Amino acid sequence: MRRLRVLVLALAAVLGLTVWAAPAGSAAGTATYKVWHWNVAGDESNYNSTTNGLVDAILGSVDYRDPDFISLNEICPDQYRAVLKGLQERGWPQSSTNFARFEPMPDVDADLCKDDATGDSDPYGVAVFSRFAPSGTDRITLPSDGDKARKLLCVSLASQPGGLRFCTTHITFKTAVKPAQLDAVRTQLQQWTAAGGTVITAGDFNTQPHDTLLDSWYTPAVATADNGGNTGQFHELDDQDGVCPGWGEATTEGSLMGRCDQRAKVDLVWAAASRLVSYDEDAHPIATDRCTNRSGLYLPCSNHRIVDATLTVTTP
Repeated sequence: MRRLRVLVLALAAVLGLTVWAAPAGSAAGTATYKVWHWNVAGDESNYNSTTNGLVDAILGSVDYRDPDFISLNEICPDQYRAVLKGLQERGWPQSSTNFARFEPMPDVDADLCKDDATGDSDPYGVAVFSRFAPSGTDRITLPSDGDKARKLLCVSLASQPGGLRFCTTHITFKTAVKPAQLDAVRTQLQQWTAAGGTVITAGDFNTQPHDTLLDSWYTPAVATADNGGNTGQFHELDDQDGVCPGWGEATTEGSLMGRCDQRAKVDLVWAAASRLVSYDEDAHPIATDRCTNRSGLYLPCSNHRIVDATLTVTTP
C-alpha cells in the first residue's frame, strides 16, 4: 500500500514567495511532481533487445504510473530510441522533439549492447525523459573507476518554477572509487541547491541507506536504528517508510541483503530537505511474465525493481 509521508516545514519557509500558475493539484508556492526510475539491465537481462518485452514493460508502467520524469539506468541505445518513440506516439511529452536525453557510459573491456545481426556493439548508459521541455542539459563525468565512464545526467526546466533540475546517475560498485563519485554528485547537487535551485535526482547508487557513505547525504532528521549518524542536506524519498523507518523498501531481489529482513536497496530518489513539503515512494516487484530470453522463455525483466515517487516542493 502507498504510504503518505509528510515533512512539515516552518511557515516562514513559504512566506514571501512569488505567486505563479501552479500545476493541477499544487498550492501556490509549491509544485508536485511524479518520478519513475528503473535500472533495466538492458544488456545483462535483455541482451539489447527491443522486442523481448522490456520496452513494452517500460511503456506499460509509464502509462499506468503517469510520471512527469523518467530515469533509466543500463539502457542500451536501441532500447532508448524505442522508448523515446513509444512516448512520442503516446503524446506523453509536451514537446515531441525535446524531452529525452541519453548519455553513454563507455566500458573499457566489455562488449555490451551487441547487435546480433551486425556484430556491432554500443555502450549502455543513463537516460532521462521529461514531460516538460528541457531548457538545458548537464552531462558530468564522474571520477574514473577504471571501467565505465560513469555520468551524472541532468536536464534543467526553465518552464518550471524554482530553478528545477531532474537528474539521473549510476554510481560504480567499486569500493575504492565509490566515495569519490558519491561526493562528486552530492557536491554538485548542493551547489545547485545553494544557488536557489530545486534538484530531484534518481539512480542506482550501488550504496544502501545504512552505509556510512550516505551519512553526508541524509539529513540529521533521519535518525533511526537502521539509518543514523547523518549529517547531510537531503531526504531519500522512502526514508519515512513505516516498515523500515529511515531505510525504506528493497529495490533489488538478488542475494545481497539490506535491513529489516529485506533484500538490498540501492535505487534511490533524492531531494533537498529545504525544498520538500511532502514526499512518498514505492518499489514494485519485478515482472516475471513480460520479458523473454533469447530462447523465448520468460525471465525477470531486470534484477532491479521499478521505483516511483511523488513529491511536493517549495518554489523559491
